Amino acid sequence: MEYIIITFIVAIIFVALLYLRIPYKVWPLAKNAKFSRFSFKYRIIIMHKIPVNFILEQFVRADEVNVVLEFEELKNYYLIKGEEATENMVNVLIRAKRAGVRIAIKDLEKFEISGGNIQKLVTALKVVKNAEIDISRDVLETHSLYGSDIEIFVEIMLRAKKANLDLNLQELVEENLTDEAMKMIVDVIIRAKKADLYISDSEIKKLKNDEETKHADLRISQKGILEHYRAKIDVVKYVNAMIKAKKAGINIDKEALNIHYLTDGDMEKLVKTMIKAEKAGLDITQTDLVKNNLEGRDVGNIIKYIIKAKQAGIEINSEELIEFHRLDGRPEDFVNALIIAQKSKLGIGKKEVLDHHLAGANVIEYVKSRYIIKNNPELNISTDALNSHYLKGGSMLKVLYAILYAQKNNIPISTMTAFALDLLEQYDITEIVNWAVNPQVFEVLPFAKIVTNDGVQITLKIRVTVRGKVGLYTKGSREEVLFSRINEAAAEEIPKYSSYKEVLKSLNVIADNVFSKMTGHAKAIFEEGYNKFQIEEHYEKLNEKELKLNASSAFDVLDIKIYDIIIGEDTLADYKRRAAEHKKDLAAIQAKEHHAHAHGAEVDAKIRLINAKAKLQEGMAEAFKNGTFDFKAYQTEKHIFDAFEDDQNDSHH
Repeated sequence: MEYIIITFIVAIIFVALLYLRIPYKVWPLAKNAKFSRFSFKYRIIIMHKIPVNFILEQFVRADEVNVVLEFEELKNYYLIKGEEATENMVNVLIRAKRAGVRIAIKDLEKFEISGGNIQKLVTALKVVKNAEIDISRDVLETHSLYGSDIEIFVEIMLRAKKANLDLNLQELVEENLTDEAMKMIVDVIIRAKKADLYISDSEIKKLKNDEETKHADLRISQKGILEHYRAKIDVVKYVNAMIKAKKAGINIDKEALNIHYLTDGDMEKLVKTMIKAEKAGLDITQTDLVKNNLEGRDVGNIIKYIIKAKQAGIEINSEELIEFHRLDGRPEDFVNALIIAQKSKLGIGKKEVLDHHLAGANVIEYVKSRYIIKNNPELNISTDALNSHYLKGGSMLKVLYAILYAQKNNIPISTMTAFALDLLEQYDITEIVNWAVNPQVFEVLPFAKIVTNDGVQITLKIRVTVRGKVGLYTKGSREEVLFSRINEAAAEEIPKYSSYKEVLKSLNVIADNVFSKMTGHAKAIFEEGYNKFQIEEHYEKLNEKELKLNASSAFDVLDIKIYDIIIGEDTLADYKRRAAEHKKDLAAIQAKEHHAHAHGAEVDAKIRLINAKAKLQEGMAEAFKNGTFDFKAYQTEKHIFDAFEDDQNDSHH
């Protein structure tokens, strides 16, 4: 018994000592726990070398502002996140408490683990609470976990609240929009609400009957906007179009417009077309407009020209214009052709215009051509000829304009010639007539190089002004032949002047004479010593030749000018110099020839002498042999012979 009592007393003393070793400032931790349990936890913290003082300090900071916090929660958070994160968490909890936001550490820890920013979350919750915005913490957390900025989201919601916008925030957040997209969609809905076009989910739920539902279908809902956004429809343009329609006082078939927009249609343009159609009282439905627009037709253009026809007093409906478009025609051409025909009183109706379009004619050109024929009877062109030319692929309007232009400028051209030229693919009748009406100036190339009578070489630079001949555009001789004729005529004029100086004084006269010759009007020039009748006959033949050449030329010569002259070498002086050099060379050659002849005569004499000497010696030998010639006589003859030999040797030296 004593042993038991002693043991009990020792245990009490041990526990008391253990309790006394716990710092006084740690005692608040044990206020809601049994002494033994807390003491045990404290000893465990000490044993694991956990900084109990740091945890205690953070716990006390939270407790001072009545933050609901378990010491165990704080310790566990510290073990996972560390000292800095733990202090930050306590700071966030304190901020939340002071802002009147109720949130537990486990909620913040869960949000943080999911990648959220607890600082921004608490800030957002504070703003939401102060602004009395109906946003739950779950919505904010969900939005943040999608990677969006909570602060921007709250700013957007503040704008929505100011606009008294009733939004389905959960639906909006779950759409996982970017911050920019979220702002754009909310702004669009605000615009729709201001235009009294928005209907909220809560309003939709309150609808009582079909009439209210039908009216609601004409309005814009959040769900509809999100559906359009998912379909990559420009919701800004969509809402703008709806607002425009509402301001114009027309009800839009949203289903038709949605289909239109889902196919990349321009809704604003279509709505403008619908407004025009309704204002003009046209018998065409919105569905028909959308249908034709989807088929690639410019319904705005169709409506525009239906209205234009109506204003001109022409009855035409959308089906007729659409049919014309189906046949690859332009509605504006169809309407304008009818308007021109009506104003000109041509008696051309819709069927005739359509028939000519089917035949390949340009209906505007056809009607204008008919107008010209009617008002210019002197052209003597029938409707059948007009139709025939179109069927051959010609452009009747272009031909008529060309003929009228030519006649106005006194250029002869027949309708048959104009028709034929228009059908040649490589030619343009308008260019041909312009070529004939408007004079052209050519540089005559190559420049004519001529030698005057006093031997000076001159180069004439000539310009010729011509006008084309319509009938010879394709087959007449061209510039090369014309230039050759001009240079030839100029070359024939220069020899009429005694010197190049006379030529310089007479350039205008020479140019006039060349022009007269080119046009077949050269005048006979009489000189003494020449037969007058022969000269006249020569010039008559010359003019006849030039007139024939003109008749085959593609040009009419209007004017010829010598605008410059280049003085070249003095050919006569050059000839004289060369002649003197030739004479000098000839004299030298003749001297050499005379010397050669003299030397040849000397050689011949020597040969004859040698032959004579040989014959003499032969005779003397024969005389010695016969005894008719003695030695004395030989000595006498020998002196003569030796003297001759000496002369010969001297001549060689």
